[in-house]
Amino acid sequence: MQKINKSYVVLLIIIFLGLFYRFYQSNFDDYWFDEYFGFWISDPQLNFTDSLDRIIGPGWGVNLLFDFILKYFYVFFGYHPENGRYLTVFLSSLSIPLLTYLSYQIDKSKSYLLTAFITSHCWYLISYSQEVRGYSFGFLLTILSFIFFLFIIKSDKQNLKKNIYLSLIYFLVNLLGLINHIFFGIVIFSHFIFIFNFLNEKQKFKIFITSYFFVGIVYLTMMFPILIKGLSTENYWVPKIDLEFFISYFFPRFFGSKIMGYIYLIILIYLNFKSKKMIFQKKSFFQLFFILLISSYVFPIIYSLFKMPILIDRYIIFVLVPIILLISILTFKQSTKIRNLIIVIIVFTTFANNYLEIFKRVHTKPEFNKSLLFISSEKNAEIKLLSNNKNDYIWLKNYVTKISFSKYEKLNFLSYNKLTDSKYLWVYCYLPINNFKCKSQKIDQMYKKISEKSFFLIKVFLYEKK
Repeated sequence: MQKINKSYVVLLIIIFLGLFYRFYQSNFDDYWFDEYFGFWISDPQLNFTDSLDRIIGPGWGVNLLFDFILKYFYVFFGYHPENGRYLTVFLSSLSIPLLTYLSYQIDKSKSYLLTAFITSHCWYLISYSQEVRGYSFGFLLTILSFIFFLFIIKSDKQNLKKNIYLSLIYFLVNLLGLINHIFFGIVIFSHFIFIFNFLNEKQKFKIFITSYFFVGIVYLTMMFPILIKGLSTENYWVPKIDLEFFISYFFPRFFGSKIMGYIYLIILIYLNFKSKKMIFQKKSFFQLFFILLISSYVFPIIYSLFKMPILIDRYIIFVLVPIILLISILTFKQSTKIRNLIIVIIVFTTFANNYLEIFKRVHTKPEFNKSLLFISSEKNAEIKLLSNNKNDYIWLKNYVTKISFSKYEKLNFLSYNKLTDSKYLWVYCYLPINNFKCKSQKIDQMYKKISEKSFFLIKVFLYEKK
């Protein structure tokens, strides 16, 4: 009987922990605005055109591809909010072995174990695995794009048939990534810069250029109306870039806390400084990682400063690919003493952070379930969803009615501007869409408030007919 490789055992344990973190309490939080908006778009009862109209109407195509994948996921598994989380958990889980595989293909050292550990335990990737939006999917597509990029680079140029197959898959992955989110264009751009500067094989250069050309043509053909709408937007909700961003570069968000963020940022800066000759003098994948790392920040920053703010952490979730790979691989290029020190710091602090984040978890999204359960257990009354915007009301009502239908006694939600002659009325206020003001002059004229109760980001009021 062959002796079992200890590294593979360690790898399996790491991957198992990554899966556990993602599946454990995957529905701990309810949906927030973006999620229940996507839930409304992905209604499986709609035909393809109607779903597309919902995307183009109020939005500008963010996570378009994911919304359609979600739509058909609901067809098979049921149109319930809880089910959507299982899709994103699954997609995020796939990223762990795939990024580990990519790391091993680039560097044959045991750095792949550190890659697997950081990917499995990265709190940002865990939290977005439990959010029903397309960011985990975008992260997965980034990894696949890198894998097939590497396959083409390393392939035998004489094997034309294989190169054609690889280029077609590479084209498809990039197209899907771009359709899912326009920021994926930064990933493609980094690949282009790399092959333009460092690829000497004319045949493969032509393969890449042809692929990028057709990605651009097909994307513009499919997404032109959405692009025009997005580019014409003048008032966008993303806040302006401030000094705190330039101090942290989102690292506290990526790794769970300010302490964790600065630990990883310092390690990354140190490793890049120590390995600068390797990064800048050798024609290796390190240049590609560095190009993507820089590009992920530079282009959104420039656009944000001169046009309008667009830089937000989840839009550049793919930057974690080069960050994780640079830290993992470059750590194993250091002396044994430095390598072991970095590994100990990363493992110890990450476990400590994840213990607090997962096992001492607090709600960070609105408590819809808890508040609806409270209402269903109190006086039998109608519910008025408070909203100053009809669209906000429609999206929210679609979500809360699906919750109530599956879990609670049937709750009666009134139409947008409708009031009845019921003796009691519940006023339901999701604070963010009401600018944290829960008032209605019409309700106050007809009813008097007799009680209220607060939940995270939600307030409910019981009114009695005057």
